Amino acid sequence: MKVIDWLATQFDHETKTTRRHLERLPNDKLDWRPHEKSTPMGGLASHLANLPSWAGHVLGRDSLDIAPPGEPPMRTTPAT
Repeated sequence: MKVIDWLATQFDHETKTTRRHLERLPNDKLDWRPHEKSTPMGGLASHLANLPSWAGHVLGRDSLDIAPPGEPPMRTTPAT
């Protein structure tokens, strides 16, 4: 099996699993945190939903700084 075929198979499997988990997250629990220092569930869900779009950003560059000096890391919390 070629590496690209293996990666595509893994991506399809992980996408289905991630989608199932995101669909089960209740809208009224988006602010829930398992610990006061933890990221809220809505932020984690947003991160998971956006991960597939990172492939182009990561593979198309020599480097990537997700938290440039002097700027806070970008985080969004979805409404639903």
